[in-house]
Amino acid sequence: MTSGISGLVLGKQGKHEDGHSGVIMQELMGYQLIQFAVFPEQMPQFQTSLKRHMNIDQLADASASVRTSDGLLLRPEFTKFWLVRQQAENQAMVGALAQYFPLDLTGSKVVIRLSGAHAARLVNRFCAVDLSCPQDKFLATAIHHVQIHILKNSTTAYLLFLPRSYAESLAELLHHSALQFGVEVKSVAEWGIKR
Repeated sequence: MTSGISGLVLGKQGKHEDGHSGVIMQELMGYQLIQFAVFPEQMPQFQTSLKRHMNIDQLADASASVRTSDGLLLRPEFTKFWLVRQQAENQAMVGALAQYFPLDLTGSKVVIRLSGAHAARLVNRFCAVDLSCPQDKFLATAIHHVQIHILKNSTTAYLLFLPRSYAESLAELLHHSALQFGVEVKSVAEWGIKR
């Protein structure tokens, strides 16, 4: 189920300096996004459960993330955690964490990878967010009054978590603005933990 870049033409478009694309856009699929709601007094128990079931040693700080070989733990709010992992992973783990109110958000989000030398400049054309923050920071912001989340993978690579109902129009908006830097739209890729 794609809806992010499906309306965009694949390949290179716009102004390319030295044949390089300033921005590369690619939608990611094949992931499962589960939200957990954890009361403050449950945090130590939740951390123990994550270590036992997911091999995650520490909880992500607020607006940050933690990576393991099994998945990615994001913390969009103080008491909410998003677990992103391969879609076919063990479902028994979700059942083992049932006391933390698991909610499958997979169908509600589209993940687009933005990378390239001008990816940060493109994001800042639409979002008042400081991208000089440390790597693995998970930021909440908005594009045209639509709430989105941005995971900073590196100084030139970001994952955008867009609401599915707005993803296609936001992708078109980003693409149109990226033409000034030279944009390459790649075909949909499978989710992976790699940066």
